[in-house]
Amino acid sequence: MFERTLVDLIRGIRNHKKNETKFINQCINEIKEELKGDMQKKTVAVQKLTYIQMLGFDISWASFKIVEVMSCNKFSSKRIGYLAASQSFNEGTDVIVLATHQIRKDFLSSNQSEAYLALNCLSNICTTDLARELANDILTLLSTQKTHILKRAITVLYKIFLRYPESLRPAFPKLREKLDDPEPSVVSCSVNVICELARRNPKNYLPLAPVLFRILTNTTNNYWMLIKIVKLFAALTPHEPRLGKKLIDPLTNIINSSPSVSLLYECIQTCITGMSDHIPLMKLCISKLRTLIEHNDQNLKYLGLLALNNIMKIHPKAVSEHRDLVLNCLEDDDISIRLRALDLLPGMTSKKNIGDIVFKLLDHLDNAEGQYKEQIIEKIIELCSMGTYQFITDFEWYINILVKLSQIQDSIHGKLIASQLLDVVIRVKIVRAYSTRQMIELLKNPKLMSNPTEGGMCEVLYAAAWIVGEFSGYVNRPIDALEAFLQPRVCVLPSHIQSVYMLNSLKVFSHACAKANGDKIPSLDDDDEEEEAQEEEDQNEITHEIVQECLEIIKSRLTIFTHSIYLNVQERACLINELLSFYTVTKEQGNNISKELISLFTEQLNPVGPKAQKKVPIPEGLDLDEWINDPKHQEPIEEDEDDDIFNTSTSSHQKKHHKHHRGGYDGDDDEDDETNSSHSGHSSSNFNRHPIDIQRQKEERLRKQANNPYMLGGKVSKKLSTNDPENIPVVQLTGDLGHLHVGASSNRPMPSKGSKKTKKHYTIDTTTEMPEGAKESDDEDEKDNKYKNDALSNINLSEPLTASDVLHTSRHRTDIIKEKEREMAMLAKKNAKLSPKSPPSTANYSEVTSPEIAPAKKATKKAAAGSNPPPPPTAKKSSKKPAATSSTTTTTKSTQAAAAVVAPPPVIVKKVLKTILDDDNFKITCEILKVSPSNETDNNQIKLTMKVQNKTDEDMSDVSISLKNPAEQCVSIKNSGEIGVLEADASTTHTELLNVVNVLNSQELQFTLLASPSSSPSITNQLSIDLPFSFFIVATKLPKDKFAEILQKSGQVSAMDSTKITGQSLTMPLVIEKLAQQLSIEVVQAHPNGQTASFYAKTTQNHHIAMLVKEKDGNISFDIKSPQSLLNQILVKEIAQLTFSSK
Repeated sequence: MFERTLVDLIRGIRNHKKNETKFINQCINEIKEELKGDMQKKTVAVQKLTYIQMLGFDISWASFKIVEVMSCNKFSSKRIGYLAASQSFNEGTDVIVLATHQIRKDFLSSNQSEAYLALNCLSNICTTDLARELANDILTLLSTQKTHILKRAITVLYKIFLRYPESLRPAFPKLREKLDDPEPSVVSCSVNVICELARRNPKNYLPLAPVLFRILTNTTNNYWMLIKIVKLFAALTPHEPRLGKKLIDPLTNIINSSPSVSLLYECIQTCITGMSDHIPLMKLCISKLRTLIEHNDQNLKYLGLLALNNIMKIHPKAVSEHRDLVLNCLEDDDISIRLRALDLLPGMTSKKNIGDIVFKLLDHLDNAEGQYKEQIIEKIIELCSMGTYQFITDFEWYINILVKLSQIQDSIHGKLIASQLLDVVIRVKIVRAYSTRQMIELLKNPKLMSNPTEGGMCEVLYAAAWIVGEFSGYVNRPIDALEAFLQPRVCVLPSHIQSVYMLNSLKVFSHACAKANGDKIPSLDDDDEEEEAQEEEDQNEITHEIVQECLEIIKSRLTIFTHSIYLNVQERACLINELLSFYTVTKEQGNNISKELISLFTEQLNPVGPKAQKKVPIPEGLDLDEWINDPKHQEPIEEDEDDDIFNTSTSSHQKKHHKHHRGGYDGDDDEDDETNSSHSGHSSSNFNRHPIDIQRQKEERLRKQANNPYMLGGKVSKKLSTNDPENIPVVQLTGDLGHLHVGASSNRPMPSKGSKKTKKHYTIDTTTEMPEGAKESDDEDEKDNKYKNDALSNINLSEPLTASDVLHTSRHRTDIIKEKEREMAMLAKKNAKLSPKSPPSTANYSEVTSPEIAPAKKATKKAAAGSNPPPPPTAKKSSKKPAATSSTTTTTKSTQAAAAVVAPPPVIVKKVLKTILDDDNFKITCEILKVSPSNETDNNQIKLTMKVQNKTDEDMSDVSISLKNPAEQCVSIKNSGEIGVLEADASTTHTELLNVVNVLNSQELQFTLLASPSSSPSITNQLSIDLPFSFFIVATKLPKDKFAEILQKSGQVSAMDSTKITGQSLTMPLVIEKLAQQLSIEVVQAHPNGQTASFYAKTTQNHHIAMLVKEKDGNISFDIKSPQSLLNQILVKEIAQLTFSSK
């Protein structure tokens, strides 16, 4: 009796903070009872449900009641229902189809507010079914004169296109017309819809460029519409470069004069997209962006950095001029500003300033926290590894930077730093000795073990242990290395790191044994660069006592690992234990197996190619599409590309990207270009290079080194002339050079040009390992698809509309049944024509059955109404046959005739294709189409689709096609408008929908083609199109008595003409067939001798046509009667153009 109102509900929820859910559930139970009441109670209940839905509760159970409230005649209730539907309905709502009729009804309501509600709701709840059912109604609303409804209808069209893409082609001409609407708000809505559509397939909307350009230049104060047009041009210019040249002046004016910052930003973005090669315009954009970055408004500063980042991808040196401004943004309080400034650093980095930039970032790293700290670490590594370390001139400095980054606690980039350490040491051989010593110190650092979580900073220990073990030939204090490997706290590390510790402790011990015995280590003796690095190091002799001490350390500390809880650690520890036991036994027997131990680890190591996995050949008999195991019982395993420690695809891509955009601006950093060229020589794998090319490049490099005054050189020994291009001649220096400092301190920048320290020349090894049987390929990079591969993107608007491009129209069930009956009737008629015909009677004429005398009464009524097809022609059976057979045959034929007459005639499409112009300027082909109408008022409508092709090499402007025929002959109902600009070698379509007023005087249509070439006088062409008169002839089957009645009436067929066709050996059956197929003239009766037949037809304007055809000696004569002699002349012309070819 006392229901809660919405105010009571809100007050109650606020008063029940502790048990809010319980109170709301209680209210929902009350609402369920209220929904059973009258419409007023339902309205209040739905209003409360709408508020409850905002709090996150599901109200889908009340969807049907919401539809009931939507259907209420009272506007206040209807508004509540539409609001509830907009918020709660989705694609999974079953009852949403019940709202289709109500929405359509509200579209046409006299109350504009109801139309607003329906349109707003449709934009929120639009599904595929709703879009298909209501697309035609939305298109009808585009013809309204009410601006507010028109604006909403245009905007809703976008949702219709998304859900029902097939509606785009038939609806787009209407949408295009609204660009010329006198109301600016309507034009703005149209531009918004087209702008969103152009994001999916910009090529479809290139023909709109002239109209949009006119709007851009004529609009001054509607900034929102200008923003949308500029964004639309940004999507179009990459597909039409000439469009960018025309936009330079208007965009320059807007950038210089517009007070709208949003419009200024969009203009700059458009210039970056389509006019990046216009240097003055780009300089103007950069100057405007600098003012935005210097602005106090954080939003403007962010937009300036964002746009500057886009320019950096094209002209990196232009951005480098603003290095100080960008570096100052790193000190901004807003983290988003700092992150955008970080994105700009790759375009400003060179060999000269990388040290300063990195140490600037390291200073910020001390005070950084959270995600920003991780971004700085990632950016430092990105800058240094760009282009396979093209900016690094001192790799010892880079090793120190990586070591310093590894000291940062709680970072997630442990794997990234480890990957860089491994990659640098493997590729740059001369830095291996220095790196090995640094890694031993890193292994002793207790900070890295303070947080031993997998994926954390302790991952650096994996790389450090691997480097020390792999290059243990440089380890002259093996005891320090083994103590670091086997310290007890190693047990807290993840299992994969402990496994590496175990194996590399064996490597260190093996190299120590080899050095103590004076054995040759192949990995060192075969590499001159490593020998040079080894000579620089202070030598500490390894004795047998040191080896024995190492053996005791391993045996004493290995026990804890042989009992590890990790299987892989335990397995390797036990393996090492057995090997050392075997070593001890053989040594006591007087045998030394140090050579055998060292031989286990002397295989040459190269990085694995980033595309190696793709090039693994498929073994014979392996079907990759067949499941090895049932996927239902397998858990999906995600592969992380970052785990590949030899992955250099990212840096390689950045190098290519950086080099691709070089040269846009002139700079003074010549040293960068030299470094790029030196590294690019080794950018491809060696297996892609011919040995002759390798030898030639080697000789050229040696010649340059000999001529380089800054290179210490001498005579090159012939012993160095090997196939390895990495052998660098080294000259032994005599005399005391003073105390040499190996490496660089981690707290000072890279050496400058003026430093007195001897500059080292680093060689980066780009050799990669590929699988056996790998096939060479030039480009295997997968390109990202920027556009969604959906149905809306695949629609082509440049093709002319066809008969299938119509919007869906809802039909009643009875109409669908009639259509099925119509199809059955057509099938029965076709079967009747294909069935063998009975021989003609010798005494009587054969009679064609007419609709008026069909045996079925229902069929007769429908035929009289003019909506059903006539039955197939059926000849009378001969009376000589038995009575039973004759009766059965007659019954069957009558049944077929009745079935054929039940349905109305099918929609017949007549189509003719002609070439109406083909000269030096244009080629125009015209498709003439006539579709049988649904009513008698548009019975003479013709659709012309002209394909206009510009054959010249210059653009045509102001292209238009206009009808010249007077209004008393034909009237243009609708056309596609002025063509406008037609580019060189391009084509477009022009459509005309005509209503022929007088079918006798409109056999020739006259059009005028106007065009203005860019560098020639204007062109005017007269086009002539002959309409086939068969379009206006209606096939009518008539009994002989009515045919005789028409001939006897005065004035019905008063005019008479004759014609004759000779020399083609024609027969009467062939003539009957061709007259019916090509002119729709049906036979009335035929004489049994097969030489004479009478025909009848009428025009769409009810002109009677009677014809008597006689055949004699292969010649055919036609006697034609009609109301006018002009009609006879037209028929004579049509008969002369008939094509007779017997099957």
